[in-house]
Amino acid sequence: MVNRGLLQYFGPSGEYIATAKGNLYLKKKSIHYDNFLLDAYDISREIISLKPDNTLLDARNFMIRYNISRIVVSKDQRPIGIVTEKDISKYLYDSFTEKKLYEIMVKEVMKKNLVTINQNSEIKNCTTLMLKNNISSLVLLDDEGIQKGIITKSDLVELYAYHFMNKYISKDWMTKKVHTVDLYENIHIILLLMNIHKISRLIVVSFMFRRDKSPSILSKKVSSKYLEQRYLPTRVTSMLVAKDVMIKEPITVSDKTDLADAAKIMTRNGISGLPVVNSNNKLVGIVTKTDIVKALDKILHVR
Repeated sequence: MVNRGLLQYFGPSGEYIATAKGNLYLKKKSIHYDNFLLDAYDISREIISLKPDNTLLDARNFMIRYNISRIVVSKDQRPIGIVTEKDISKYLYDSFTEKKLYEIMVKEVMKKNLVTINQNSEIKNCTTLMLKNNISSLVLLDDEGIQKGIITKSDLVELYAYHFMNKYISKDWMTKKVHTVDLYENIHIILLLMNIHKISRLIVVSFMFRRDKSPSILSKKVSSKYLEQRYLPTRVTSMLVAKDVMIKEPITVSDKTDLADAAKIMTRNGISGLPVVNSNNKLVGIVTKTDIVKALDKILHVR
């Protein structure tokens, strides 16, 4: 199956014309036929980078402009750190700083223990490294240590979506322990819980009413937007509750849904987690990008 995510779509007749990376993909497939193997570079994306003396305002603007959640910090084309949306939110929320975004340098917030991998590495090495280090991205280097690309969990989820149908269902890999909050939980408690449990989303339920109602979901990205002015409690933000910022009627999947279909839903909707419900529409788990990477890791290590 051709991964259409690597190709560009043109016209109502449905024809696909390959991009530069798509041509490389098709060339490999034609050479190796059904047993073709992609390496890390084949599914990587171009690196969006900043210098260490750029500001958090620069980082914020780049994230919005390119619709990304992480930026590599580099010097002379060599990566020295990485800064993510989570890093920025946590830094500003925990430090209680009065500095503006344009007064804070990227080097003050970036993580310096950057995990990298050679661009010619097998994808199974990428999945293992991500899971072992509990990270969501890997920077690719050439033999000289020059940055060549970046792989994220999103790229691995997309790979799974188009190449591993009928391998597993959602129930096989979903996270059964679901962290929940009440519909009227305070926004600052919610962010605190996310930091404590090192998670990016919570399922919102109502303890005042029936608990078998369809769940809502609340992500750290959505929650943090309501604190962007100062990332500090104010008369308004201190009164916000989960109901005010949650995503109502989120996309859900059945526990019998093919895991590849769940991966496609995540990819096409730009989301990182899907609540899983059983035949009675009862919440039984959540399937995340990490769960899909775990499944991909297992498949690639037994081939």
